[in-house]
Amino acid sequence: MAPTIKVRDDVDGCGCLECRNIETITTNRTVLDALVWSVRLFRSYPSILGFAVVIILANRLLETDGINLLPMPAIGVFEVLTSFAFIVLIRAYVGTIVAGELTGDPVTIRDGLRRSLSRTPALVGVILFVVFSAMTIPFLVFLPLLVLAGMFPGNPVEIVGFPVAAAIGGITFAVPFLFLLFKFWFAPEACVIGQYGPLKSLRVSWRITTNYRGKFVLIGLIAIGSAVSLYLPTYFPEMGTSLASLNPVLSMISSSISELLSIVWASAYAHIYVEGVVS
Repeated sequence: MAPTIKVRDDVDGCGCLECRNIETITTNRTVLDALVWSVRLFRSYPSILGFAVVIILANRLLETDGINLLPMPAIGVFEVLTSFAFIVLIRAYVGTIVAGELTGDPVTIRDGLRRSLSRTPALVGVILFVVFSAMTIPFLVFLPLLVLAGMFPGNPVEIVGFPVAAAIGGITFAVPFLFLLFKFWFAPEACVIGQYGPLKSLRVSWRITTNYRGKFVLIGLIAIGSAVSLYLPTYFPEMGTSLASLNPVLSMISSSISELLSIVWASAYAHIYVEGVVS
């Protein structure tokens, strides 16, 4: 059976590291250590890369012209299924494997898939709560600004200028949006590894990001930097026919590598979740 790792306050009995069979080194790993540990983990569990490669190939196939021969409803269904499998099921599967390794109780492919599928309804609930909160709360914060702008005579955009108005509106909406995404980032791990319900998963994630702000910000910057470095070459101005012909190939390669790296980030997030709830 896949292990369940909850917050110490929610553990029946002793919640110390020894009783949970978690080594002290787990709580002392830095972000870079967690990333290196994740890469080594995939060598021990080739099923992770196997599932990921299948989904990545399906995504690349959906981007080719040959898939357009299928009816549009079928293409839409395939795109939804591949996105759901990669974002939800792969992250759940990786988190389950990580929990097993950190507790010295290796998880089989069957148990990993069973945990991922059994937690899918709760994961969908978590995602819906996150999306609803991340869209609704920033709008409520932005709403007083709209009301205030309506109280002034004339067009506020013409008074302050479009760039200033766009910057103020964007910052007012983006700051709470990004803040909520940051606070709820570990909710999927809490839902799968801790087997919490959607609302409890959000509270656990909020607590972890409060205690581990520095680590999470660092891993976020690394992920963003790697994504930019992968996608930037595909958007360079075209210089001649040779580069123009290679651009679609570069785009497919960068997309595939970025999706593979996202699995490494998922493993690191699971590691940080375990580190946060047992400390």
